[in-house]
Amino acid sequence: MKQIYQCWLLAVFLATIVAGCAPTRFVKPLVTGSTAIGASVGGPLIKYGKATIPVPMSSIVVGHGFRDYLTGFMGVNTTSLAFGVVQTDIGIIRKLYMQDGWRPAIVLSPVANLMFDKWENKFSFFPQLDGSFYWHYLHKAHYFYLGISNWIDFNTKRSQGDAQKTHWIPIVHVGHRWVTPRWDYVIECKYIAPTHSNRNIVVEYTGIANRGAIGLYFGFAWKYAKLRYK
Repeated sequence: MKQIYQCWLLAVFLATIVAGCAPTRFVKPLVTGSTAIGASVGGPLIKYGKATIPVPMSSIVVGHGFRDYLTGFMGVNTTSLAFGVVQTDIGIIRKLYMQDGWRPAIVLSPVANLMFDKWENKFSFFPQLDGSFYWHYLHKAHYFYLGISNWIDFNTKRSQGDAQKTHWIPIVHVGHRWVTPRWDYVIECKYIAPTHSNRNIVVEYTGIANRGAIGLYFGFAWKYAKLRYK
């Protein structure tokens, strides 16, 4: 029981400092007038005893299609909320180009990440800009995608008290979304902060060459929408 409690405390800690608490909220804009409600679980991979596990951070999200090319959304990290840290992300997804054969669709997503810690009475703001490509295949509604998120960290110090020298946090994401008339299911992998060292910090991340952290996420969404392929 103590280990589970420590794991959840770790999830809260990571949720407040790592730009990897949820999969990409929406990659493809929703159909005009439709609404989607989703949930996800997952996070950066860490060493936990002899095992390597994703931090069990959970979140919920709601999105609405204002136009076929424009969707707005709001997400909440439910794990950090349970421990007194309100963490929410509010943004839009704007389609720039439609898919044409094997030429992917291109979307852009500006996001405002807001965090408030009621215990320390501390507010933080992290602006974010995502760019993604997605492809439908074999004339299916399902699609796979890849892209990059760009977080800006205004903090002057890192979690361990060192000076924050790099304020740009890149995150590469790749995933697949299975689409049905009412339900979507998603699996996504992220490479979080590949430009940052993961040595000498509070947990042992699984990264590449001692840099960044690999994250794994699973999610689903219920929606009322028509199928479309472009």
